[in-house]
Amino acid sequence: MADVDGLTLMMAVQAVNEQIRRYELLLTSETLRDRDEIQSLISSYEKTAERLREAYESEWTPGGNLPEYSKLVSNR
Repeated sequence: MADVDGLTLMMAVQAVNEQIRRYELLLTSETLRDRDEIQSLISSYEKTAERLREAYESEWTPGGNLPEYSKLVSNR
């Protein structure tokens, strides 16, 4: 894996989770044309989120400057 610092991982986790929320909300839209494509995008983002979670948790240390992973995604 590329050498990425904790702050970068934190921001990536937040950005990916925001996209997941955005697309999940889009699924409830009455004007949605291609539900399967949106669900495929969500699946791709969820796979990415899992890899980021693993990377973030391996970088995170108790008492460090980074919040726990669960606090980054608590509003999901």
